[in-house]
Amino acid sequence: MSIQNDVISPGEFDELGLETLPDLYDYAISMFGPSVLLKKHHPWGYQSITYKEFGKLISFIGAGLVEAGLDKGDRVILIAENSPEWILVYAAVTSCGGVIVPLEPRMKENEIRHLMIHSEAKFIIASRKVFVESIEQMNLGGIETIVMGDEDMPPGTLTLGLVMATGKDKISSGDAAFFKRKSETRAEDIAAICYTSGTTGTPKGAVLLQSNLMSNLESLHSRVYISPDDVFLSVLPLHHTFASMTNFLVPVFRGSTVAFARSFKPRIILEDIQREGVTLVIGVPLLFEHIVQLFAGAAGAAGGKKGLFAKIKGLFGKLFGGGRQAAPAAALSKIRLCVSGAAGLRRDVEAALTGAGLKVLQGYGLTEASPVVSLNPLKDPRPGTVGLALPNILVDIDSPNEEGVGEIVVHGGNVMKSYYKNPEATSDVLRNGALYTGDLGRLDADGFLTIVGRKKSVIVTAGGKNVYPDEIESLLGSSRLILECIVMPVEDRKGNPRPGAVIVPDYDAIVSVHESTGPVNEETIRELISDEIKRICADLPDYKHIHEFQIRDTELPKTPTRKLKRHLVKWTEE
Repeated sequence: MSIQNDVISPGEFDELGLETLPDLYDYAISMFGPSVLLKKHHPWGYQSITYKEFGKLISFIGAGLVEAGLDKGDRVILIAENSPEWILVYAAVTSCGGVIVPLEPRMKENEIRHLMIHSEAKFIIASRKVFVESIEQMNLGGIETIVMGDEDMPPGTLTLGLVMATGKDKISSGDAAFFKRKSETRAEDIAAICYTSGTTGTPKGAVLLQSNLMSNLESLHSRVYISPDDVFLSVLPLHHTFASMTNFLVPVFRGSTVAFARSFKPRIILEDIQREGVTLVIGVPLLFEHIVQLFAGAAGAAGGKKGLFAKIKGLFGKLFGGGRQAAPAAALSKIRLCVSGAAGLRRDVEAALTGAGLKVLQGYGLTEASPVVSLNPLKDPRPGTVGLALPNILVDIDSPNEEGVGEIVVHGGNVMKSYYKNPEATSDVLRNGALYTGDLGRLDADGFLTIVGRKKSVIVTAGGKNVYPDEIESLLGSSRLILECIVMPVEDRKGNPRPGAVIVPDYDAIVSVHESTGPVNEETIRELISDEIKRICADLPDYKHIHEFQIRDTELPKTPTRKLKRHLVKWTEE
């Protein structure tokens, strides 16, 4: 069956016989064999892996893991930075009956140990960096450790290269154990346990079935067309479900290419976009904020944020619209789509990007939903919203108030099975098969979803008014003098809660604004921030005004996808 140059129809995966991830891999390998799937620029040269080579490599790794003792249902921790090897291991484990447990590579030893014990992992596959910095000195008991990379490893260390060599030998000798395992993989099998600390503390492991991931993959391809000519930039950490879905599984179905970013630095990312001919950038709001800031800086920052949109538009016009000054940056014109998720994109950033000619789609999701729930359509996206529920997914608002705001509830085949070994947490969020997200939102008459905030973060004033921190944070964040902020309840003299803010100033911007009137000191900074807060809150109802704020010099704590960890930010009693 050939797929037309359009989005697929819901149910088309059934017609193609795609029920599991191994089905997906085999389909892509057969359809796009000579095309490049993965490419990465190294100091020593260029690494490129075709779909056909991808198929061989995952079979070698899978066969090697089976020979090493991996049984159906065994948990395999994968803790490494983004790389082609990360994707190969993920694909191999999910192809031979194993359960992948992706972890944040910057985790501390005690965090790794806790999740290793909780997941009952049998294998841990780590990058050389993580192994040297964390794993090597840990007493892992009976867990088999495999290290990516063969250089400078202690004698007796099992490396991924050795696993692959063993697997290749087994397959060459006619051993079919891996292929038998692959053929026995079922839609109801567990594919991954994805731990999420979210923003509320204790990590929970979302159990995602093969069918959950395949359902979400089909829904995404039913909303947005992806081409074999598309090049995705892999910059988000792949251990997060948002990245592994959108920067790995989504491109695989269409035979697209995944190019790995060399760095998280915005200037390097822009160089990678140009060099690799990237057409799709899927990121979190902070990435797009940095890109806008880069162009704003190039356009000149004089005059503050007033006129920022016009300046960026003018500069982007040179970059994207041709003209004498386009030069090498004109290669950025290949970008046909940007997708922002994991947190809300500030309206001024969204306006700057779309006004400059870039198509920007906001979406919404969470790990427990495999992960994408909604996405704006390519035609007529609605700014400020996270779009319409994806095909095959139903979104409800539970107990909406007079403003239509209530808890977002998700129904669909993408909803996780449970939290691993945590029935109490599972019953809190799963009711009759529906996922109660803990996020607050509202649906407009056309079904477009707007995220208002977290249910647990709402500030209820003495007058019974609801204040949603995300709304005020977005407004404060639009100030060039404020690098980042968090809004939280602060008690007034009567003990009643009202909104307060912890502010991280942008000291460079403050110096730039104030340089003509004298030296900058703490008092100056506080006065400037106070004036900014009053200006921003002037048009808000009184109950939403920030009456108290505190200055913080260090970055606010965040999850790997740059969501604020609200539970770690405390108001300092003075």
